[in-house]
Amino acid sequence: MGRAMVPRACHPTGGGMITQNVQQPDEAQLFAALRAFMLEVLPAGTTVLQSRQNRTPPPRGMLVLITPLSRQPIGTGSTRYGPQSCTLLRQEQLATQISLFGTGAADAAQTLLTLWRDAWSTTFFANLVAQQHGMPRLAPLYADNAECLPYVNAQQQYEPHWQLTLHSQLTFSITLPAATATAATVHSVAADRL
Repeated sequence: MGRAMVPRACHPTGGGMITQNVQQPDEAQLFAALRAFMLEVLPAGTTVLQSRQNRTPPPRGMLVLITPLSRQPIGTGSTRYGPQSCTLLRQEQLATQISLFGTGAADAAQTLLTLWRDAWSTTFFANLVAQQHGMPRLAPLYADNAECLPYVNAQQQYEPHWQLTLHSQLTFSITLPAATATAATVHSVAADRL
């Protein structure tokens, strides 16, 4: 029994092409962009880490943890065709939780809240894309108000802990190989012979 050909995205004829997709941005790129923003605007010596890492001891000084919360589509997708590929694009809203620990956390939370709601942050991310290859096109939308939450460290001591959620828009894409024609043969048929 033969195998049925199943059409693939951007390759409606099925073909024999191996599909290798490239997704942009990935989680590492998003973290790198957000981390660059935090390091730019927070006091020198602040440690910025991606959350949910095992066996990572807390550093001295102020600590910022970045946690991705959700990614939701906010528009209808589109497709762009290239010579040998097609790219599916989708606008998404990204929600990211920022947790700040240690002395100065309250002031740092207010700094992030103020700058994220200002055009300054939009300019920062536009410049980041222009200056560093591989950075995602991230556009700040709004930030939820910062909250003070209880936090008890390993020595059973209360420490300052502030948290806020940053919302941004990003363009997510998947690039796939596409079938292309290198030659075409045209036959003319008389209309009365149809």
